[in-house]
Amino acid sequence: MRAVATAIIIVATLAAPTAHARKKPAAAWQVMRATDPVTLASTCAVVASDHYGKIRFTQTGGLYPVVEMNSTHGLLVGVSSGGRFRLPTGDILWAVDNFPHREIKAADNPGLPTPATPAAPEGTVEAVTAQAMRMTYAMTATSTMASGAKAREMLDEMLAGGSLLFRAAAPAAQIGMPNYTALMAGQITGKGELKPIPIDASFREGLKACGITE
Repeated sequence: MRAVATAIIIVATLAAPTAHARKKPAAAWQVMRATDPVTLASTCAVVASDHYGKIRFTQTGGLYPVVEMNSTHGLLVGVSSGGRFRLPTGDILWAVDNFPHREIKAADNPGLPTPATPAAPEGTVEAVTAQAMRMTYAMTATSTMASGAKAREMLDEMLAGGSLLFRAAAPAAQIGMPNYTALMAGQITGKGELKPIPIDASFREGLKACGITE
């Protein structure tokens, strides 16, 4: 009887690490949906938000990557600020794996006023006003998103890659002493480490849920 009990203890001891090793990491991405109650414009976004256990959240001052299907602007790829009080995002540097990095400019956000039209040629009061409005919107935008062909290219890179790094673009060239805060990019883990955001199964599942991929 004692030999049987000893065998059971040994088996349990050997099985415990295996069960622990099989524990799945938390999904990096989640789906967020919203509909404007007045215009009925809708969005379905796949977002790499912060998480603590099963709790998902975003923080004021944090930047979060987003792939969105927008009923007005179509496919959008880029970064949004988080938290209850959202801050301007500015221009963003974005890189997937070993693909060349990209710059996403807030001034290229969809839906901003065009700087000039055939009715308002460049240099006219109307054109200058439109340009000033565009720059104001860009400086105060709480998301920086690529659209059209650029968004599709960025999504294709993500589907071909395994990890994402991004950060706010520096307002000036990096010269002199390094600014380590400005160079921080990626996802902050529970240990305070910065790691690339994994483009995992939850990302692809989110794309399907939003109708971005089949």
